[in-house]
Amino acid sequence: MSGFSNVRAYVDAINGGRSSSCSLRKVPSQNTTASWWADLSMAAGNPKPNYYASDPLAAATLDGLDGILHGDDKSPEQKHLTDWMLVSPTAGFVGRFMLLDYLLYYPFVDGDELDTQTMDNTVTLPRYADGAGVQAMMVAAAPTTGSGQFTFDYINQDGNAATSPTQFCSVAAANIASLITSQPASAANGSPFLRLANGDSGIRQITSVSGSVANGGLAAIVLVQPIANHVISEVNTPSEVNFVTQIPGAPRIYDGAYLNMIVQCSATIAAGTLAGRLNFAWG
Repeated sequence: MSGFSNVRAYVDAINGGRSSSCSLRKVPSQNTTASWWADLSMAAGNPKPNYYASDPLAAATLDGLDGILHGDDKSPEQKHLTDWMLVSPTAGFVGRFMLLDYLLYYPFVDGDELDTQTMDNTVTLPRYADGAGVQAMMVAAAPTTGSGQFTFDYINQDGNAATSPTQFCSVAAANIASLITSQPASAANGSPFLRLANGDSGIRQITSVSGSVANGGLAAIVLVQPIANHVISEVNTPSEVNFVTQIPGAPRIYDGAYLNMIVQCSATIAAGTLAGRLNFAWG
């Protein structure tokens, strides 16, 4: 089990008081579309919403204390996620969830700009510095018109410069907090994450974005590390995952991590409610 030599070590951590728990409650105001992915870091509630508002095209980080609260730094010990519970009375929240470590974002990418937009990478990855497994997602920060196309240049997990294949935006307009390339059954890839060049598995930084067909609106490109997956199968029924007994291998949570979630909703989540709890242990 990741982070503990055996189950007894995990139990000793719990019995020794080396654990914590936090709650969450999200009440989104943004309309979303069935089967699209949406970024819940932008939703109102607890934790507070994030707006990706900083200097345009300049890499920036988020404060871990503003995300799902996993507690203070534990180094030299290692902290791990042990339990994750979600429940909702809202039909739109029936669907898949991903817990992400939000590492770096590039705000105010202009969806109408067809010239190359160059990023400022003075700020670099605060965690997972080699880029291994780090993915990029494009989040609508202002409503789009749809049908855009673009590529992006980046530094991959090996430190080499690369250019992505063409990214196809959702044909329909994307509302705020929607992941622009996640519309299924279209030229868009239906995935929350942008496609990388063949053979690449991660990103260290985005260097530029080049549009070929305007998409409208503004977006943030966000570099994230996927941490865990979850599913709500029906309304008003708590769904809980234990990463010790059900899914062996408790995911590590790094000091300073900004944790939040994305959801592949079954209908709009506007005016809906999502509640949950996460438990952590360290040793």
